[in-house]
Amino acid sequence: MARVLIAGTPDTGISLKRILHGHNCLVVETLSAAEIKLKAESFDLIVAGLHFDDSQMFEFIRQVKQSAKNADRPIICFCSRDTHMSRLIHESLEYSTKALGAWMYLAEHSYNVYQNPDAELRRVMERCLTEESRKDIQKQRIVIEKQRAAIQQLRMLLQRQAWTPELQEYLDGLHRDLELLLKEISRLHAAADAQGASVVASRGLKDRVSQQVTTTENDMTNTEDTQSATETSQSAGEDRLPAREDINEAEGKRIR
Repeated sequence: MARVLIAGTPDTGISLKRILHGHNCLVVETLSAAEIKLKAESFDLIVAGLHFDDSQMFEFIRQVKQSAKNADRPIICFCSRDTHMSRLIHESLEYSTKALGAWMYLAEHSYNVYQNPDAELRRVMERCLTEESRKDIQKQRIVIEKQRAAIQQLRMLLQRQAWTPELQEYLDGLHRDLELLLKEISRLHAAADAQGASVVASRGLKDRVSQQVTTTENDMTNTEDTQSATETSQSAGEDRLPAREDINEAEGKRIR
């Protein structure tokens, strides 16, 4: 369940709460109220209504980008009103909101052609949440990859030293650290697999997600494949190290 900040009119709040049922949605109707929430809390997704607080959507996006807690959170711009003007300037609004850093601009009326408009809009918004989750997972995997590489290098250096009880104790500590990292890798793999399944399912559905978003998802998949290959290579190197450490320990004990 995601925490979603909705900045919009009462109509926008009603529409989005219906579409995002099951998620924790907080609605604000004024720029000042939105500013307070942005400073006090962090959110998984931010939705900005086109007519928010007398059409201050663009100013709200700027406030999000300047917020310490939510500057990197995804923003979706949303129009719940079907007017001649909103239809006329749809493309301009899409370009303008993306230029300010929004993920995309959605007009509710554009989805009325589908049998279940709410479900289609929900899938688009949840693809945005999925993308952010995958980014977070990738960042964590990079950190873990660096930690594993550092531990592996240190273990290789220690193999060249004469065995001592102190060295053995240090190696035991490295083993424990490595086991924790491997557990974290397994958890991240499971999370990545779940997110990947969600993306695959969503790709088979008709929606208005742009080609740019699909390209981004493909790039993320390639990055995840590269990370998996690196982790497999690291695991193979780690599997070879304990045997050599056991030999060093046995030789050290025999000499003593």
